[in-house]
This record gives sequence, C-alpha cells and structure tokens, in this order.
Amino acid sequence: MFQLFKKRNFSDYISDTFSFFRITGKHFFKNYFIINGTLLILLMVLTYFVFKVYFEMMFANIGSSAPNFLEDYFNNNIGLIIGVFLLFFLLIMFISLINYAFPIIYMNLYDKHKGNHFESKEIIAELKSKFGKMLIFLLVLFLLGMTAGLIVLGLVVALMFILVGFLLLIILGPALLAFVQLSFYEYLNAEIGIFNALGKGFDKLKQNFWPIIGSTIVMYFIVQIVISIFSMVPYIIGIASVFTSIENQGSPEESLSFLSIMMVVFMCLAMLFSYILNNLLVVNSGIIYYSLREQNENRNTINDIDLIGTESE
Repeated sequence: MFQLFKKRNFSDYISDTFSFFRITGKHFFKNYFIINGTLLILLMVLTYFVFKVYFEMMFANIGSSAPNFLEDYFNNNIGLIIGVFLLFFLLIMFISLINYAFPIIYMNLYDKHKGNHFESKEIIAELKSKFGKMLIFLLVLFLLGMTAGLIVLGLVVALMFILVGFLLLIILGPALLAFVQLSFYEYLNAEIGIFNALGKGFDKLKQNFWPIIGSTIVMYFIVQIVISIFSMVPYIIGIASVFTSIENQGSPEESLSFLSIMMVVFMCLAMLFSYILNNLLVVNSGIIYYSLREQNENRNTINDIDLIGTESE
C-alpha cells in the first residue's frame, strides 16, 4: 500500500509521484479508462472530423481562384460552425472537469479504503455527487481569471520591459497551477466553501513554496517532453511522406490531403496524451497536498500512538 500521509521534501514530491503509479498504476488507469475512455474516444473523433474539414478547406483554397473562399464558406455556414464549436467547447470542458477530478477522488477513496479496495462504480458515484462543486469551482476560477488574473498578467507583461517580468512569469505559471490544484483538492475533499478552499490552497502553497514550485516545474517539463516525443512522430512521418511524394512526381492534391490527415492525427494524439499525462501533474499535487496535511495534522504520529495503546492492551 502506498503511504499518502507522509512528510516529504522536494525530491520526495517527484519520486513519490512515480512510486504512486508504480504501486497503484494498474488499478488507477484501469478505472481511468473505464470512466474516461468513451469520452476521450468521442473527443478524438470529433476533433478529427472538425480539423480534417478545416485543413482540407485551407489546402483547397491554395489553388482556388476565389480569394475569399474560406470567408464565403464561413458566412454561408455560420450556424453550423457555431453549433459545432459550442459542442466541441462543452465536450472539452466536461472531459477536462472529469479528468482533473478523477485523481483527486481516486486518492481520497484510496485513503478511505486504506488501499485500492474499491471499484469504478464508487468513483463514478463520487464524481456524480461532487459534479455541482466541480462546476462551481470552474465558474469561480473563470471569473477570477477574467478579473484578478488579467490584472496580474498585465502587471507581469509591463514588468517584462525591465526583464523582471520574465522571471516572475517563470514562477507565476507553476505557482498558479499548484494553487489551483491544491485548492481543488481542498474543495472536493472537505465540506467547505469555494473561497475557504481557495484560501486554504493559498496557505498550503505558501507553507512550502519553493519545493512545490520546483516539483511542479519538473513534472510539467516531463509531461511536455513525453507528449512531444509521442505526438511528433506521425507528424514527422507525414512531412517526410509529402516530400517523398513530390520528389516522385506524385499528385500535389494527394500530398496535401495526406499532410492534412497527418496534421489532424498529430493534434488528436497531442490532445489524447495531454489528458492522460495530466494525471502526473494532478497526482503530484495530491502528493504535495497529503504531505502538507501530514505536516499540519500529524496523522501518522497520532495513528502510531493509537497503535501503541492497542498493543499494550
């Protein structure tokens, strides 16, 4: 069994994230794909067809005598385009909420059951019961981002003219990511209000600021490197195939069509891997969250004292 409540330092945040997946990975991803698999397939299919049509239109416009081909198409199909965009946006928001909440609920159930002695139906029940809170968190986060977030971003951009802003931006990005995820853990795991959760998330971030920032940066770069490696392969193959086809005097239309397909596949794979590997970031925040709770609550120390009392009897 993996020990969630444990005092950790910077290196422990990273190593214990991978240890968590090494110990629980099979059970974690089994339930992850049971719950998210159909949604991810639906998103990939919709993404494929939407962007395939877009790229085909874009490449078709290259040889078209009508200079406003794309503009005319959008004007004549504005209702359909808006409808598809809204469906696409809502599906992304829904899948993102479920994906971000899944590791939080999984780790909470792991703590309650003292191991992975639970099934996907329990995770689904928790997701359903807390879906309203998830929507509230998303809405409040959006409103804060449109107000305070824009003000802070404006100040950082202004400070870039004296180079201080670049350093602040490097720190601010991981800090905001860690703050949001720690607050989300607080909000879903405790019976508290949204602003109380945001306050507790901010307090936890301050409690061990630099190790948290460092761990978040390291995990973010690991995720981005893996996504780039796996998603760029089909893109490189597609580009190479286009040049090979041109050298062999192949049809330009066929080459462009194949290139558009490869570009769409690249986008779909990048999106798929980003959702799956995002679990690393959220679980890493969970490791930080439970570590900070151990520092504040001394759960293991209390349990050890209780066990000593039980053994003496």
